[in-house]
Amino acid sequence: MKILIGTNNKNKLGQFERIFKSLDDTLELFSLADLNITDDVEEDSEDLLENASKKARYYGEKSGLPTLADDTGLFIDALDGEPGTHSKRWLSGSDRDRYLKVLERMEGVPREKRTCRYRGALAFYSPGKDLWTYQQDLEGVISPVFKEGKGFGYDPIVLVNNKYYSDYTEEEKAQISHRGMGARELLKHLTN
Repeated sequence: MKILIGTNNKNKLGQFERIFKSLDDTLELFSLADLNITDDVEEDSEDLLENASKKARYYGEKSGLPTLADDTGLFIDALDGEPGTHSKRWLSGSDRDRYLKVLERMEGVPREKRTCRYRGALAFYSPGKDLWTYQQDLEGVISPVFKEGKGFGYDPIVLVNNKYYSDYTEEEKAQISHRGMGARELLKHLTN
């Protein structure tokens, strides 16, 4: 089966490629670059599932291929849910600029009030067929200091099970992340 991964984010694309290869190496995955699609879809909804669905439909219709898209946000309780659905656009600059701003705003907040969650949404659209969606939360805590590692985005400041998310291997992330768990659920859906 051919599947287009509807993202321009190289980190997300790489994660999906590794996850699907480990689950079903008969799938033929394509990136937007493979198909010379350079369009960005505006993620203007406050709902991650709506943003993911909008991207899956758009790229699916444009390419004619079954398309998987996702949207992810970091929701921090002490910041009233910020950065939330607009995590990447919450502050201009680099990933580092964004997580350092979070640490600055969280200064003095006690550990028990540093709770957060990564919320991830997946949408799979086959042109002319139904839309399949999946959403999952991954609970964590914002560390008072950052630790860079293998992750991207806010991973250097998020602790999941008392371990920096940036220290998780790709295989470990695939066991608990919305991308890994969602990919497994999608494959079940596709075989039914």
